[in-house]
Amino acid sequence: MTRIAAFLTVFLFAASASAAAASQFPVGLWRVADGTAIIRIKQCGKNICGFVAAAPKPAPGERSAVGQKILIDLRREGNAWRGAIFNLDNGKMYNGEVSAGADLDHLRVRGCVPGGGLCGGETWKRAR
Repeated sequence: MTRIAAFLTVFLFAASASAAAASQFPVGLWRVADGTAIIRIKQCGKNICGFVAAAPKPAPGERSAVGQKILIDLRREGNAWRGAIFNLDNGKMYNGEVSAGADLDHLRVRGCVPGGGLCGGETWKRAR
């Protein structure tokens, strides 16, 4: 009987930890697809926002990307968060969406030109 109780305790703890992680998803640090930057996603009121936490050193005369807000007030809609995404590479704003990838350690990030048309995306991996 003791073995069953111990198993149930471990199982329930693991299940509650998994549920807690899922409820906080996607808050945390994420490495972009090409590995050059890390984005910190955090709560912004009821929404989430993403800021560049680490990036390559800028060229002389250029501004650092660190601290730049790139996921802007994404609101939860079902299993995704939708709002605006700022692309540092071209300085343009896109209609954006983030959602779980293959698991809670992968984040699917997608952006579309406002008004429809061209869309693109990539998968980010949780940074530890």
